[in-house]
Amino acid sequence: MQPLTERLLSARDAGVRNFLLRQGFLPAGRDSYPLFRDFKGAGRLSELTPTVSTIWSRSFNEVYKLIEGHLVTVFFFEGMEPYFEINRPRNNTVDGCGNAVDRSSITVNGDGESASTPLKRVIDILYGIAVGAGFPELRVYAVEEAFLEEFKGIEGYEVKAEYSDDHSEYAYRPQDIVNLSGGINHKKSTHLNKFIGREGISFTPMTNDNRRLCLDIEKEWCTHQDCAVCSAFAGCELKALEIMADIYDDDFYEGLFGYVDGILAGFIIWEKRNEGRAYLHFGKGTIRNFFVYLIYTLAKEKLLAEIEFLNINEDMGKEGLRRFKRHLGAHELWRKYLCIFVKRGA
Repeated sequence: MQPLTERLLSARDAGVRNFLLRQGFLPAGRDSYPLFRDFKGAGRLSELTPTVSTIWSRSFNEVYKLIEGHLVTVFFFEGMEPYFEINRPRNNTVDGCGNAVDRSSITVNGDGESASTPLKRVIDILYGIAVGAGFPELRVYAVEEAFLEEFKGIEGYEVKAEYSDDHSEYAYRPQDIVNLSGGINHKKSTHLNKFIGREGISFTPMTNDNRRLCLDIEKEWCTHQDCAVCSAFAGCELKALEIMADIYDDDFYEGLFGYVDGILAGFIIWEKRNEGRAYLHFGKGTIRNFFVYLIYTLAKEKLLAEIEFLNINEDMGKEGLRRFKRHLGAHELWRKYLCIFVKRGA
């Protein structure tokens, strides 16, 4: 079954997207990646990394614009209102534990404005755009918990914050995976033991020269999937991986190919971006449970000495993903919120 080339927009969403383009937003994609990559935003969420915004742009018809130093993207998902994401500039930071750093002394211009002032201007601008597009409210998604109170405290708005475990991001400590502690000890150790110490397993680093081999594995995986279900659920992963293969640069990313008895059997791609954190972007195994061994190898050989947390994203409410990620022994869930802004007196 051939993968869908793109997610089709409803007439309403197409109209909203065209309106945003008239407001100076630009289509996101491969060409926008250099800007996204070099945008030094803060936060722990994989959702807001430049890579995720780039590789899924084709599935979600994403558009973007720089507003007051903030990278604003807009995603379209069938059955949902279009939502805005705001990637904060570098002077809005969190510490290694995910706590918001006190920014009361930080200034952003010669007039001594506080760091929260630009955020209010961004919200004001986006609210006007949302109303102009025909919506009674502004919906801002992927608000990190460390910044939630700042978003909720924007003057002049009633703000409702919604949260679901479906969209939490799973964070793991590499030592827990390596030591088979937590949930992994109950559900995954038997799977790992099938591969640990087995002869005939080898690994090759992913490089700029061999990176497109990952598409062969993904295409094999796709032969066992229903493309319509995948697209309706979370977009076409193959199309996202094709973009990943295009932008992959071993100056910024790392990857491994795994071989069993000389046959390519899996791959994993990750990124070290923020201090003490790594993000898993893609991974597949053509042998049952081999992907678990790939994560174990990643944690042991590549992350243990220098990374505090590995973020492997959300489960989106999909039962199979939820079982896998919870049984892998997550250290914690990193929450993200949908903040709905309604102007007081509107």
